[in-house]
Formats: sequence, structure tokens, C-alpha cells
Amino acid sequence: MTTQSSPVITDMKVIPVAGHDSMLLNIGGAHNAYFTRNIVVLTDNAGHTGIGEAPGGEVIYQTLVEAIPMVLGQEVARLNKVVQQVHKGNQAADFDTFGKGAWTFELRVNAVAALEAALLDLLGKALNVPVCELLGPGKQREAITVLGYLFYIGDRTKTDLPYLENTPGNHEWYQLRHQKAMNSEAVVRLAEASQDRYGFKDFKLKGGVLPGEQEIDTVRALKKSFPDARITVDPNGAWLLDEAISLCKGLNDVLTYAEDPCGAEQG
Repeated sequence: MTTQSSPVITDMKVIPVAGHDSMLLNIGGAHNAYFTRNIVVLTDNAGHTGIGEAPGGEVIYQTLVEAIPMVLGQEVARLNKVVQQVHKGNQAADFDTFGKGAWTFELRVNAVAALEAALLDLLGKALNVPVCELLGPGKQREAITVLGYLFYIGDRTKTDLPYLENTPGNHEWYQLRHQKAMNSEAVVRLAEASQDRYGFKDFKLKGGVLPGEQEIDTVRALKKSFPDARITVDPNGAWLLDEAISLCKGLNDVLTYAEDPCGAEQG
């Protein structure tokens, strides 16, 4: 005989959502005119709601929908068991729908991660603690600094995709985020507008778009305009190892760090 030790999950919804995006550039090309997400909403018999998020797409959506029978009726406190059941239940499925090989593994992980986040949200509410207290060594600080994420932006007029010309609102940011920005001056303008609108003090540049030297020039321009800011760059592994070392050498006072500057070589 067992005694229920925590609330029980009574409902699970998977909600696909979409919104307008700009022609933001990265190593893989350009963002589509719309971003998509799959939202997981769990409800327990104590009246709490837990929310998780995963990238959009039909594969992840169907994975989460098919997991619903494995989730309903489970105790929130046994979240690790629930996550493992769903993960194992998906391992036999054919995720290679588009022939992308290893990428399909990421689809499964994303789906399970969304469920785990929602379960942790529920557990935190059941225990009346923030989720950060449930992870690793627990809460480490009262607040964190959110950085502004900067992209080079392609020319939306060169495609027939339905990118917006602007976002409703009077602030300069709502116009600039939809306009072409392919040099240092344009990216600095984006940083200035985003800081004025949202208060960002630090910035990260998404690289892997232009030659490395040009992207480092943009990093230098950002540091010159924002001398107190922490400036980082993320080329998504676009640079060779020797190139990354050469590009970043001597930038101790300019670049806080380079995220994923280079990937595997000769593989």
C-alpha cells in the first residue's frame, strides 16, 4: 500500500504557436518570416500549472502529444520517472523524417526537455520554491543580467517571404529590427536602439555570417560605442581553429568571450 506524496497530473496540453520574425542571419542562413514554438501546459489536482517550451514543428508536436497518456495520472514528485518513460518510449520511433541524421536526436531531446521544464515548474509550485532551487547547487544569486542579442539582418526586399516592414510602435527599435544591417555601423545602431528600448547593458553578436575579420570589426565597434559593456560573439563554429585563435588574439580588453568559435576539423 502506498500513500500519494505529491499532486497528480490531471491535464496536459500541447499548444503550437507562431509569431513574426525578422530576416536574422546565422551560419544556417536566415530566420524564416515566422518563428514557431510548442508550448507544454501541465495541470495538477492541486490547481497548479506548469509550463515548458520547445522549438516548433510537427515532429516535436506529435512527440509531445503521443506522450500525454504516459504523463496523465503521474505524481509530480516522480518527474524523473515520467521523463525517462517518455524518452524511452520515443527511442524506437522514426525521427529521421527529413533525412537529417544526428539532428533528429535533437528533436527528441527538445520534446522531452519541454516536458521536463513543465514538470519542474509544477514541482517548484508544490514545494513553494523557485525552480532554480531544484537544480544543481540551487539558487546562486538574486538577479541576473540579460544581454542584448544582436544579429546581422538580411535584405527582406530580396525575397518574397512575408517579412514585416516594421513592428507597431513608435520606438526606433521597431523599425530597425526589420531593416538590412550588414555592417558594423548598422549593428551598432541596433544595439543603441535596443539599449534605449530595453535597457541592455551587455551584448552578444551572432556571427558565422560574414568573414571573421569583419565580424571582429563589429565586435570592436560595439566595444567602442559601449565601453562598459561585456561584448561576446557566437560564430556557431564557423571558424577554423587557427582562424579563431588569430581573430581573438589580443582582444582581452574588447571581447569577453567567444562562444563556439570553431567546430570539429578533419572529421
